[in-house]
Amino acid sequence: MEGADRESFLQGQLTQDVRGLRPGEVRPAAGLTPKGKLLYVARVLGLPDRIRLLVPASLAPTVAAHLTKYAVFQKVAVADLSGLWLRVGLCGGPPPTDLPPGTLDLPGEGEFDAELLAPESERRALVARLERSGSRPLSEVEAEALRIKAGRPRFGQDMDDTNLPDELGLEPAISRTKGCYVGQEIVARLATYGRVNRRLVGFRFPQGVLAAGTSLSHPDPSADPKIAWGRVTSSVAASDIGPIGLGFAFRDVPVGGLLLAADTPRREAVVSALPFA
Repeated sequence: MEGADRESFLQGQLTQDVRGLRPGEVRPAAGLTPKGKLLYVARVLGLPDRIRLLVPASLAPTVAAHLTKYAVFQKVAVADLSGLWLRVGLCGGPPPTDLPPGTLDLPGEGEFDAELLAPESERRALVARLERSGSRPLSEVEAEALRIKAGRPRFGQDMDDTNLPDELGLEPAISRTKGCYVGQEIVARLATYGRVNRRLVGFRFPQGVLAAGTSLSHPDPSADPKIAWGRVTSSVAASDIGPIGLGFAFRDVPVGGLLLAADTPRREAVVSALPFA
């Protein structure tokens, strides 16, 4: 985002307060529909002459098109520069020193201790520097286990445009004091008068991993069958704490509560707080 109106423009688009964003400062945020449903999640990065939104790669074209549509008649320019940048998450310690030119060292979130944003032209130099420091790429299973243990939902897998932000534990991304933004009325109404019917939780699977997409029922046969008691959205066999997952549980199912998969024998899913201990 460039232009004189970039701050005021994003102030009306994002759940986060972007006023006074300093160069190098990062804040979590989300974009919503007028009905308060999730469009995207982002990290808002302040730069001296612009504001950069870091979004999941699969969403970048959609987010750019969406913001461009709303930027009409304002002094702001929106550009998707995804192909020019490399985004690297680091787990297990701080980044090395002497990073390639133009690389930004950002605070981590979720499972990441730090995040590096580097020019794509410096990819080889950055990878070489990380390898010299003793870093190694994580396998998909290792990365998924760390993500699930940290309780970080992935857009398109654990959350999508059917979700309200309050269902997902996105409180750090929401300012409760800023002025109006798209979807703000719904967010405020829920905070004041209501509560969501489902919320993102962790699951432990005592009898082995339950696949993503598995629906979960209440173990009491007399429980209301019309209620969606739970659903698994991500799962992995973590090497240190065993089979775990992310998903949704009905609001009345407590931490420690037991739900059952519909297969035979009916395997268990135990609700866990996030992040996993």
